[in-house]
Amino acid sequence: MPDINSLLRWAVENSTQPQAAAADAGADDGPQLSLRFRPHSSTPAHTATLHSSDPYHPSADVSPASTPGPATPVDGPSELPPPARREDLTTEMLDLIMGKSDSVTMKEKMAAATDESNEVEVRVDALDDFEMLIELIDNANNMAVLKLWQPLLALLQSPHPEIVRHALWVIGTAVQNNPKAQAALYVHDALPAILSLLSPPTPSASASASASTPASAAATRAKATYALSSALKHWPLAASALAASSGAGYAALRHGVADADGAVRRKMAFLVSTLVMQAGETYEGEMPAEVRALVEEHTSAAAVAPGLLDGLGEHGVLSALTTELGKHDDVEFDENAVRALARASAAGGLGADEKSTVARIWGAWGAAGQAERGLDGEDGQEIARALA
Repeated sequence: MPDINSLLRWAVENSTQPQAAAADAGADDGPQLSLRFRPHSSTPAHTATLHSSDPYHPSADVSPASTPGPATPVDGPSELPPPARREDLTTEMLDLIMGKSDSVTMKEKMAAATDESNEVEVRVDALDDFEMLIELIDNANNMAVLKLWQPLLALLQSPHPEIVRHALWVIGTAVQNNPKAQAALYVHDALPAILSLLSPPTPSASASASASTPASAAATRAKATYALSSALKHWPLAASALAASSGAGYAALRHGVADADGAVRRKMAFLVSTLVMQAGETYEGEMPAEVRALVEEHTSAAAVAPGLLDGLGEHGVLSALTTELGKHDDVEFDENAVRALARASAAGGLGADEKSTVARIWGAWGAAGQAERGLDGEDGQEIARALA
């Protein structure tokens, strides 16, 4: 393929005659088109056809306006006009472009969830969005600063089971492994409201509640168990919280391990197992000032609640768990229950009759039944030693 110089040479040679004729025919018609040929040079090919007066030519002076040159405006330097103000941008459009802070969004979602004029589905979606935000521990801790605990806890009294369940779900997520949020929960005295939702409804109450069904009631108890578990795990004042109001917390555990719903039973058995393991432990992490003040206030009180293991025994939780062991065709419940009881036995918290009952059931399962429940190997050996 011919290069650009060859093409230009051909154009010049073939345009000479027409140009001359045009010049003779109309010499007074003004400037005529002319082609200027530049022979091959060391200049890069992409600038070979640019004249030196062209501002894009490498040798052109494109100095700034403060220094006179070919690129300098004729009338001297000029400033760019200020940008025009956009009158069509709304607050909603700016929020979409710039994004809102989590604090603003949290308040908006809670306002939507508590607005009774909204449809139940809209309120539930708002709680879903709120729960995703407080998965971040900083946002969960900001709930107290933003005064969002009060409206959230008020939703536990809603006549709509879906809203109650989602509020319990938010509570459980906010306080899980978060001592600062746990302290805020106890400062707002939320435990009694959670415990009240763990009791199965009476037949008369079920008949009067138009939106409540046995299935929805069981689902609510399962979510309440999740909230209770998150509130108690690794909380330094778990024993005091359970013993409050004449042992209402321990009563909820005792009834929970015997609940008619399998999901609730399994969750409760796992919670009891966690509390037995937690008994006697001391909190070793960095304790926020609010938590420390709350702990010191309760530990300096005249009446100190018994430890977790003693409380579980005195209030019949371990006895109820022993009664339910092996009673249901539920290997997950059996696993959680026998782990809790074996740990309690190893710590000296299980009575002789209860220990004998658990040992008998454990032996009746045999190696196959123990393996089916995930209790073979070292776990099985540890349980056997605890029950010996």
